[in-house]
Amino acid sequence: MRIHKLTLSFLVVTLILTALHIWKLVAYQTFSRKIYSFSASVAEHHPIMGKFELITENKNESIIVTEDYEKSFANYGGIYEYEFENFPPPYTLDCHWVSVRERKIYKGTFELPHKKIDSFFGLKSTKMNEFSKPNGTVDGYQFGVGIAPGGMVTLWVSGKHFFQKEIAIFYAKEYDSYNWNVDGQELLKTLPKGFKSTNRKTDSIIKNNFPPEMDKWKTYSKKYLYYTQIIGYSDDVTSIDVSCFNEESDRFKTNNSAKQLIYTGVPNHIDINKTELKDRKSYSLSEDYITNFKTEKTNLTAGDTLVFIIEKGIDNRLKTLLTTVNQLNSKKE
Repeated sequence: MRIHKLTLSFLVVTLILTALHIWKLVAYQTFSRKIYSFSASVAEHHPIMGKFELITENKNESIIVTEDYEKSFANYGGIYEYEFENFPPPYTLDCHWVSVRERKIYKGTFELPHKKIDSFFGLKSTKMNEFSKPNGTVDGYQFGVGIAPGGMVTLWVSGKHFFQKEIAIFYAKEYDSYNWNVDGQELLKTLPKGFKSTNRKTDSIIKNNFPPEMDKWKTYSKKYLYYTQIIGYSDDVTSIDVSCFNEESDRFKTNNSAKQLIYTGVPNHIDINKTELKDRKSYSLSEDYITNFKTEKTNLTAGDTLVFIIEKGIDNRLKTLLTTVNQLNSKKE
């Protein structure tokens, strides 16, 4: 008995669709799935309009966020908890935006450091953020992309208790056209009169065509290898939170003056915590430390290491000092 050609074609199509469905199901089960969210932030007074996509390991799923300069509240380095997803780990970042202050269009697709991404998910859940669900909470991370002048793209991962680490820095290329939406392309034609911002300072900067701050965020992003040492705090201080100019941050135990080796940015803010977040005292550090770190690093002798000391001073005042291991040892002799 012969099979009608139309019936045969139908059977072939059915088999193909079934095979694709099975392949997707296998792919879904093959890749480990993690809980995380994604958000975007922009450099201060450098508004943008853009689209940012965090693409998963299996290339089939992604999280897309958009940034509209008129509605922007996303301060650089700030990571916001949008809807979380249960996806394979993010392995690719796709960016496309209009930089209003620069009058330029940028675009780039970047492969993320896979092993580094995986290593964060391998940390204890105490580092992870807690996402709320109707029937409880789940542990995961918040990923955030920060956009600065010159096409600078920084990706961070953030958890709880001031845990935020830089994953990578990339640089997007300039393009002649913006193909995400019509508004973005038209925006460049209407500048500066067509610009509207709820921030008066930003509005003035754009309309008066102030040049972009090209080097500020590159300077802030500089990282150093150094010890942190916490001295003089009693048992009622449970931890100390240190934030850095490169938007990294972490929580440190007092550990009886023990040195902890880290590789991060220059500290710019310190919080002293008693019984976790109660009785919290906050201190901001000067940008002079950026110059100090650079100078001390330049003058380091072979085998020496920088040391950043956080010490309880007179009348419970915070005392900070940048020195080196060799300088500390010479004082003991």
